[in-house]
Amino acid sequence: MIATLAFVLVLFGTQPPPAQAATTYPEEAVKAIFLYRFAGYVTWPASTADAPQFTIAVLGAEKVAEQLREFLPEHPIQGRPARVAAIQGLGQLGEAQMLYIGPDVSGNLSALVEALKGRPILIVTDRPGALEEGSMVNFLLEQQRVRFEISTAAAKRSGLLIGSELLAVAERVKTGELHGRPICRPIGESDRPCPPRLAIQMIPRLYREGG
Repeated sequence: MIATLAFVLVLFGTQPPPAQAATTYPEEAVKAIFLYRFAGYVTWPASTADAPQFTIAVLGAEKVAEQLREFLPEHPIQGRPARVAAIQGLGQLGEAQMLYIGPDVSGNLSALVEALKGRPILIVTDRPGALEEGSMVNFLLEQQRVRFEISTAAAKRSGLLIGSELLAVAERVKTGELHGRPICRPIGESDRPCPPRLAIQMIPRLYREGG
């Protein structure tokens, strides 16, 4: 499965060179670029500002970690040196600002998320239904293109603010819970929450944050 890096760059408002537009890249490379770009659109609490470097921890996705190792050393994140840490468990997370839980991780995702409750870590996942299990950003694969969905509610619970620029290019934005059901609100329409099934049908329309 491959996806074009040009698509990722256009999605974030960057025009790729002609040669780059014609080149295809492995899915893992595209996800690595996404992880790097996510960091530029998220605000962490002031208490994390003193960290000497920005760390992206990767659990269960060695190929994505390899891709990050290739270019992170030369690309600072939020003005700090960036590094990747391939970990085997949450005990090795350290002071990482972002955790990518890859497709090789099986078991109870909700339990992993719960173990990080309250910590200012952007949790990115790679499995169907992950937002409902507490993930903040979840990768999707549609028509051989890597896309993503976002839960602003989960991010807020950990003190993170996801910028509107990133929300604008997400496939779906989950903004909260109402009696155990997700809330989504279409841009430019009424304030009435739309049911999750309707929200999925409306993809890739844009959503704004609800109440």
